[in-house]
Amino acid sequence: MKRDNLVLSLASLSLVLAVGLGCNSLSKLSGNGNASANTNSTTSNTASPSNTSASNTNSASTTAPNVEKADFTMTSEQLDQEFTRKGVKDSDLEKYSNKTIAVSGRVEMLVKEKKGTTQPWVTLAAPGLGHGVSCYFDDENVKQMDMLKEDAMVKVQGYQDSFIVPEISPMLKHCVVLEGAK
Repeated sequence: MKRDNLVLSLASLSLVLAVGLGCNSLSKLSGNGNASANTNSTTSNTASPSNTSASNTNSASTTAPNVEKADFTMTSEQLDQEFTRKGVKDSDLEKYSNKTIAVSGRVEMLVKEKKGTTQPWVTLAAPGLGHGVSCYFDDENVKQMDMLKEDAMVKVQGYQDSFIVPEISPMLKHCVVLEGAK
């Protein structure tokens, strides 16, 4: 049963990634891409393209310095529900566009190695087949993933760019670990 869920989760994630990459390519062609998201400093530990930093007091021992204060803080179930609820529209999700989001939840899937153009990621659980919050880590932050363990409760912060698809689980980029496995 767990293997079936893993296969279905991977298939769902692959579909979301393919759609995301295709739409991202189209938005770059049209000049509406989020150019600032690609200009992150390689020495920065911020969870969004902005280099403004604020101290985060959630967990001093596991929080990277210079982590920007989150615009939203919620559980993976709450965030996934916002994005995937039946009838949700672009306008309903606009408030998350280009925002930093801190998400706590149970690690459902952990992929620490880069696969082609896909960055290492962790999926935080949410009820439903193929649901959850996918959190992608930049090369300079991959080492933080050592603080994550499958089935453990963690807190991750990432950046939701302007590419949002209603009724599809969210994908956060430029993630950092705020609280590791307990």
